[in-house]
Amino acid sequence: MLKINPTQLQSDLDALNQFGHNAATGGMNRVAYNEADMQARRWFDAQMRELGLTVRIDAAGNSIGTYAGSQNLPPIALGSHTDTVPEGGKYDGTLGVTAALACVRALKEANIRLQHPIEVINFTAEEATMGGGTFGSLAMAIGLPTGYADKPAWDGRPVHAHLSAAGIDPAGTRAAKRAVGSVAAYFELHIEQGGNLIGEGKDIGIVEGIVGIRRYLLAFDGDANHAGTTPMHLRNDALVKAAPIIHAVRDLALKHSIVATIGSMSVKPGASNVIPGRVDVVAEMRSLKGSVLDAAEHDLQNITESLGGSYARMSIKEEMICDEQLQQALVMACGELCLSHRYLPSGAGHDAMCMAAICPSVMLFVPSVGGISHSPKEFTSLEDCVNGANVMLGSLLHIDAQLS
Repeated sequence: MLKINPTQLQSDLDALNQFGHNAATGGMNRVAYNEADMQARRWFDAQMRELGLTVRIDAAGNSIGTYAGSQNLPPIALGSHTDTVPEGGKYDGTLGVTAALACVRALKEANIRLQHPIEVINFTAEEATMGGGTFGSLAMAIGLPTGYADKPAWDGRPVHAHLSAAGIDPAGTRAAKRAVGSVAAYFELHIEQGGNLIGEGKDIGIVEGIVGIRRYLLAFDGDANHAGTTPMHLRNDALVKAAPIIHAVRDLALKHSIVATIGSMSVKPGASNVIPGRVDVVAEMRSLKGSVLDAAEHDLQNITESLGGSYARMSIKEEMICDEQLQQALVMACGELCLSHRYLPSGAGHDAMCMAAICPSVMLFVPSVGGISHSPKEFTSLEDCVNGANVMLGSLLHIDAQLS
């Protein structure tokens, strides 16, 4: 059975993680378009060329390496990203691109050409540091919304300033958009950003889909007044009004079997000697089922208004359901490799979410020790990395035959 080279995969992971490594903390600092990120991208491009892939960089800065197929068919794409959050880990994104390279290397060393060309894609700015996440895949599969480049990046500067410094024309990113059907299928290997697999002793996670995400602004008005001279029975304290919403959001998440979080609360005027006159609460809910989110949203609105607050939806990202045929190809590969698996959703967004707009898309997860990600403590064993890469390789062989 065709398998990837474990030693080479480890070597590629180590080489890539030299860029942006903080020796003092162990964290990775390849924030999109900083020097370490650009060095890593150039290194990865060089590895693809050394392997004989034809490499091009599109108008959004995505690197695309092509391993030719035997037929004139749309390519099957394998990909992820090399950028990190500040002080991030060594596997998030990095494993996906190095494993994709390992799959193509295994094919080439075995002198195998699939019927479909294979594309290895290193998406740019996947992490939410450039005014939002999945910048490169959003540009490729959906198109960037108007005004995106004017949004503030993680450091407060506008996104267009980072793009221009990296040699990307902010006004020209629309040329990166690809047509529906121009890619035959998309696979993405990633560490699980949670502890399900490690906790259950499962080798592989077959991702059913990526959850929908909805965010809300809940506002509570009161009367700002002197904290020392206003009797308690005469106060209209906005924070007292808002306080029950914290438990209410937790309780509605349990009721609907979703996850929900209050991650931001602003108390105004924010002085210790002034009764709060306004409280703004940002709440978020995530689920793989839009109908469940609809019901939870209805509850959230009713609870907020019953407490005297106002409710407004800030943003919505629809859920993405992974392609069933690609899921089954992953299951078949797990069986051939005698690896255990379970189905699970992804609670975080990924490039696969965007790619689903133009082609069948799927993800697979491998265990992350402690369920930790976006941290210097992020760790996945080489054995698990290799297992994931071999499952992706096996599923690639199956889907090439099925889609031809």
